[in-house]
Amino acid sequence: MLTSVHTIAKHCSLFLGVTLGVLSFASCDQCDVKVEHVNRTGAVEETVAQLAICGMMCEIACVSKVKKELYDLPGVTRADIQFKEQNKVDTALVVFDPSVIQAETLIAAVQAIGDGLYAVKAAQVVHYAPEASR
Repeated sequence: MLTSVHTIAKHCSLFLGVTLGVLSFASCDQCDVKVEHVNRTGAVEETVAQLAICGMMCEIACVSKVKKELYDLPGVTRADIQFKEQNKVDTALVVFDPSVIQAETLIAAVQAIGDGLYAVKAAQVVHYAPEASR
């Protein structure tokens, strides 16, 4: 099992290294991201940022790194990434406390990884609140 994990990690690293130059010419350039805010009814009160991220190529290295960086931010309580290898854009769902951190900080943290290896193309922040509290 350990050999298999090392082989996959080595493959991802090699693939990542070969394609770094190609990424700069892809359609996923870093840009200013406008954050859309939406209020919805939910079972519990929470705030979730949905970040459309491009540049992730494998689950072991890329997805793990993005999740780690998001979890390291104060106010982030959960970070899940919906990743499929064939997608050009993947989605991070980040539950956070807006009184501690803002969505723009989440975006900046993702885009700072690897000196801009990943780009956030769009961001929507959904504020969920139970019906009784509205």
